[in-house]
Amino acid sequence: MTKKLLVLLDNPFTNDRRVYREAKCLHEIGFQIQLIGTKQDGLPEVEIVEGIRVLRIFENDIFDPKKPLSFKKYALWIHNRFDFDIIHANDQTMLHLGVKLKKIRPNVLLVYDSHELFHAWPINTDGNILIRLKSFIVKNIQIRREKRNSLKIDGLITVNYSILKDLQNYFKYDGPGIFIRNIPELPPDNFKSNILREKFNIPDYTKILVYIGANIYPRTINIEQVIIEFKNVDELVMVFICSDNWGRHSIENFCKVNCVENVFFHDLIPSSEIPTYLSSATVGIVSAWNKFDLSYWYGLDNKLFEYMMSELPILATQQPEYVKIVEKNQIGICIYPDNEGKPYLEGFYKIIDNIDFYIENIKETKLKLNWNIEKENLIQFYKHLISGRRRCRLCRER
Repeated sequence: MTKKLLVLLDNPFTNDRRVYREAKCLHEIGFQIQLIGTKQDGLPEVEIVEGIRVLRIFENDIFDPKKPLSFKKYALWIHNRFDFDIIHANDQTMLHLGVKLKKIRPNVLLVYDSHELFHAWPINTDGNILIRLKSFIVKNIQIRREKRNSLKIDGLITVNYSILKDLQNYFKYDGPGIFIRNIPELPPDNFKSNILREKFNIPDYTKILVYIGANIYPRTINIEQVIIEFKNVDELVMVFICSDNWGRHSIENFCKVNCVENVFFHDLIPSSEIPTYLSSATVGIVSAWNKFDLSYWYGLDNKLFEYMMSELPILATQQPEYVKIVEKNQIGICIYPDNEGKPYLEGFYKIIDNIDFYIENIKETKLKLNWNIEKENLIQFYKHLISGRRRCRLCRER
């Protein structure tokens, strides 16, 4: 089995649990991993993370559409310093760099790990019309670039079955492909706490609807409808755990304008502490109801699995991948937000009425849906890829 793997990443590798889990898994079965990511102030350029060699060299020029030659510069630098048999490129920017490297070394295998449906991703910006126009132009250039680069890949990984099938059709790709869901490891037995209640002085009798996510985007994940439906309901509060950035500020302003008082905001927390924080809530929300952007329609949010591992029943919407997990395993309710009345709030109370039933199902489900299961599929994919077989049976729905 080939053991030298170059992982390309468009972030500094500090909180990317998907990439960490995949790299750690492959390291454990004997791969020598060299991960190259972006620079960040306060972080070392070179670091060993549980056997994974990390090098942070990418500057902002790699994301600047006005500096396309930066890819050639980085490709030559990497080529002159590292030996590798496989390139594992995470998302479309790193795929472009991977293609440049493969042009120099045509015998290496190139795996594209697409964490999202990039060609159907909306433009999330709070800028004025000129900024949005510029973003639109840049995005379309990158979309065409991704499709062109897909002709060079030897293996395809993505996050769920729906997105895998879409990418295979969109790229006209018939090589080895698999979906690896970013499901957490089982938490320790003693993860439960009341930390959110203590921090925000929330009484025990008050129910907590929690949202967790690196970003909370206005106008694209339907969170505004949730806020209005839950606005100032007695003995019920909402807690948002997310980055303190423009998206959060927009939602905070939305709450202020609409006189919503039963909402709290908390900064992001370390991944290891997520079950502890979430366990002090009552129900977890996955609000996205976006039928126009396929990236959202086919999405399978990490937060859904974080709620599951924290033994929180899930309030989600009737989207393909949510239904497969939530309704199939009876660990929550998927609602139609377009229905009359207050569908999110009504779904919440339906969960509350049968909460013990959902919690018991969650305890069983997380034993069969966890990272130990997903990583075996990743291992089999790499064994298949290295063997040189073109056809892959690993992309079946599960």
